[in-house]
Amino acid sequence: MWRKTLPSLVGMAFVVGACTSAGAALDKLPDGTLPAPKSVRAAGALVQFEECDVFLDYVITHGVELVGPYGLGGDMWAFPMGRAITDTTAAAAEESAQGGGSDGEFSGTNVQVEGVDEPDMVKTDGERIVLLAEGDLIVVDVTGPEPVEVGRLAIGDLSVQNLFLSGDRVLLFGSVWSAVPIPFSEDRMIAPVPDTPTIRIVEVDISSDPELVRTMSIDGAFVSGRMVDDSVRLVLSSGPVGFEWSYPTGSGLRAEREAIEENQQIIRDSSPDNWIPYYLVTDADGNVIDEGTLFDCERAGHPEEFSGLDMLSVVTIDLASGIQVVDATGVLATGDIVYSSEQNLYVATQRWSDWRWLETGEVSERPEGPTTEIHMFDVSSADISEYVASGSVDGYLLNQFSMDEHNGVLRVATTTSPNGWGADAESESKITVLRPGDASLAKIGEVGGLGKSEQIYSVRFMGDVGYVVTFRQTDPLYTIDLSDPSAPAMVGELKIPGYSAYLHPVGEGLVMGVGQDATDTGQVLGTQVSIFDVSDLANPQRVDTFTLSEGTNSQVEYDHHAFLYWKGLTVIPVQKYWWDEEKEEMFMGAIALRVAESGELEDLGEIIHPGGEDPNWNGQSQILRSAVIGDALYTISADGVLKSDLVSLDDLAWLDL
Repeated sequence: MWRKTLPSLVGMAFVVGACTSAGAALDKLPDGTLPAPKSVRAAGALVQFEECDVFLDYVITHGVELVGPYGLGGDMWAFPMGRAITDTTAAAAEESAQGGGSDGEFSGTNVQVEGVDEPDMVKTDGERIVLLAEGDLIVVDVTGPEPVEVGRLAIGDLSVQNLFLSGDRVLLFGSVWSAVPIPFSEDRMIAPVPDTPTIRIVEVDISSDPELVRTMSIDGAFVSGRMVDDSVRLVLSSGPVGFEWSYPTGSGLRAEREAIEENQQIIRDSSPDNWIPYYLVTDADGNVIDEGTLFDCERAGHPEEFSGLDMLSVVTIDLASGIQVVDATGVLATGDIVYSSEQNLYVATQRWSDWRWLETGEVSERPEGPTTEIHMFDVSSADISEYVASGSVDGYLLNQFSMDEHNGVLRVATTTSPNGWGADAESESKITVLRPGDASLAKIGEVGGLGKSEQIYSVRFMGDVGYVVTFRQTDPLYTIDLSDPSAPAMVGELKIPGYSAYLHPVGEGLVMGVGQDATDTGQVLGTQVSIFDVSDLANPQRVDTFTLSEGTNSQVEYDHHAFLYWKGLTVIPVQKYWWDEEKEEMFMGAIALRVAESGELEDLGEIIHPGGEDPNWNGQSQILRSAVIGDALYTISADGVLKSDLVSLDDLAWLDL
């Protein structure tokens, strides 16, 4: 077993190259305003910039309007309150829903769409398990009777939560945040403020001893990623960079006004490098081998309606050729939820306000509630991503499962709430069907009225059917007929206590829900697994349940990658900490269930790593992921890898990490 250390990735300096178009100051019109930007319309609802001068006209016009005494404070976007957003559409076959492996010999990452891989903390190719634990990339050989650690690479100070595995190549994704000081007057403190983050992509060769190959650094934050074959699409969000703002030198309106005027001139003098993300590629020794802006101005665009000055970028990397920018394109907007089929990638932006209302202040322009904008990109080619269209829907999305593409249309599940995010007396949920056309993602159908006074807790689309779970006090499961995209209809409803936060197909006409049992008043009682018979859409029924004791919960509720379903076997990580005057209980591990063809659940027992029942636990023994390889079940925690018999679940071998 070998252990190596990855060199520190923080503080690497690089020189930004000369911009392709100088950022000369713009002349004002007689009324004192800046000229309106010129642009050319492309296919879809995007306005494409025809050259860098046009791009600069646009960003400078809006930047001058928005800049304040402390610079650009960021666009008016936010994550919804209430249910957590996880970035994270079902394939009909049960093995495909789990990602699958060659000839069905091992399970893969539990992904939304068959054939579209998602980054995760654990990957396997059937011979190796590659995982992230305690700041290390660890390679485990599982071809023998016992799992054996064969390589380790210390990641150092880079915060990494996700990786892709393709052949002997691993891509690690992490972020680095820095802060810049705001200088005040001599007698006042200097206050640091968050700066634009930097995403770091690390390429590692694991053909033998793990070795760092290249590192790519890009301005911006990692939103999500997808991989089809060796083609990786990264979705990034970045803000303007490189501005040395002026700040008020004292208190009062005059000092603030002077700072604003100076900052407006700084924006007028900006170049494309201030607005388009920059990237840098270094080799294993830290030598720069490639650098530049991600894309030319002509590959950027903006929605017809102003959507801020942040840049949403889709970057293509061919993993077979190593880290290099094959293609990139950008939209002046933000994004936080990603869904992708093999043909198209969608990025959703949750809006909590409206630029028109912010700019005009007119009551008539004030939004009635949150809306979501969706940007569509064609990713059917391995070496280029093309913007297609944009559209918007009322309400906010729960997570990536709220979107699904089927037969050329996009189905989107949202919760609308005039008072913001979360359940209230006026909230309800709906499914909107969008079709890409000449101008936008146009709404062609809608079904609403789902879960009035509640909010969505889980969504799953399966072919021509959609399933929506809402919750506030009870758990209505709605079945939606989507066979006619122009006339979707709610055809069935089942009301039961509790909720399902994750839905998964487990057989013909059967759907599993993982969530919480609850009282009639909505008080949650503990982890519950339910099996629903949906063979009759008009009359969905719950045929069996498995409920754990009060105080239990599972990360499957917010991270579908933690869920394993393999040929009837279900493994669900759970944890519990319960204390009252009479007792103290602690459990960290997983439960294993088997689903019969009839939908009945069989309790196969618990899986526990060493320390999982220790009251002095530190969280390291919590099972995070599981995988089936051959005739064995492997469960992974930060402490180690446990190999169990696939039938009896008896412990076979333990690897202490």
